[in-house]
Amino acid sequence: MIAFAAAASPSFFRPIARQAEEAFWAYPHIFMAFLSVGLAALVISAFWMLRGAGKATSATRQALRAQGLKRQKDHRALILVANVDGSARLRDQLMAAIETSFGAFAFSAPVQVEPFPVKLKVPGLRAHPERIRRIGVQAADVLERSAGDVIVWGRRGVGDKVELKFVAAAHYSRLPEVHTLEFKLRKGHMEAGVEEAIAYACARRARPVLNRPQDYKPEKLQAIVEALDKLVQDAPETLSDAAQLEILGDFASGALSLGERGGGTHWLEKALDARRQYLEKVDRDLDPGPWGAAQQEVGRALAALGEREGARDKLEEAVSVLKMSLDALRAADSLQAAEVGMRALQRAEQTLAQRRRIGLRWPA
Repeated sequence: MIAFAAAASPSFFRPIARQAEEAFWAYPHIFMAFLSVGLAALVISAFWMLRGAGKATSATRQALRAQGLKRQKDHRALILVANVDGSARLRDQLMAAIETSFGAFAFSAPVQVEPFPVKLKVPGLRAHPERIRRIGVQAADVLERSAGDVIVWGRRGVGDKVELKFVAAAHYSRLPEVHTLEFKLRKGHMEAGVEEAIAYACARRARPVLNRPQDYKPEKLQAIVEALDKLVQDAPETLSDAAQLEILGDFASGALSLGERGGGTHWLEKALDARRQYLEKVDRDLDPGPWGAAQQEVGRALAALGEREGARDKLEEAVSVLKMSLDALRAADSLQAAEVGMRALQRAEQTLAQRRRIGLRWPA
């Protein structure tokens, strides 16, 4: 082979080829070792060159896709669906679920659901916070470049367990948060109610409503609360506890808002029951803020019921619960929630004092 290279090479390569041939016959093992190292270096270099070319191609595709979506952006909520590892079919099911049920949790707002050619990693629940933060920043960057509202990605694992990740567009220099929703497939299909839960997870991040229910008219809010009520009453068994807890908490807040603003007492009772179920699953030591906020809503529901029904025992219980919630909220530095709780406590104490002073039976 070396002799053939020497014969085929130009005149200035022939001395080098001749020296290589002499080295091969004089030290064959050393020569082959150097040749192996050279070939390995060549293969590695080719691999990295191809990988770099692949990344460049992928980056170009993402940039073109983001520019196209940004140019087409209108009043609709834009939901991007990235990779769903382990199941290409599941990705199509997710997109169809969001398109079908998104409006039920966002005042019938139109939605645009688009696939996006980016592969995001799916960190485990016990992954290091810094790793999760980096993935969240990468996802938020995709949203910024494409003017999207929410991006969804995930994986289908062993036992048909599906883990989805959600990141909403970051505003006002806030760090992006990675939210998780887990469920299991049954014979490759989603259980009834799971599709609605996925759509709600997108809607509450793209068009947040129940974090500030007081900002919306009761007649508009009621449709969303009723949709959530169905998910609470007939919760999908395959949906993770964390996802069900999120739905339960949002439903309780919406029902309480309806009840406090002139709705029927059944909304107050539903809110009270939902918050008590919520508190059964929340540890005060681990989550003092959510625990205190939930207790505050229990106190508000009891106070509203006591005021309407003239029930002194409910008013007294409301005062006790609201005081307890204020202690937890202050310890967790939830100042805004503590302020709401303080106003509710003052009103409940005034109502109770009036009830004690008059001593009359209030109309139901």
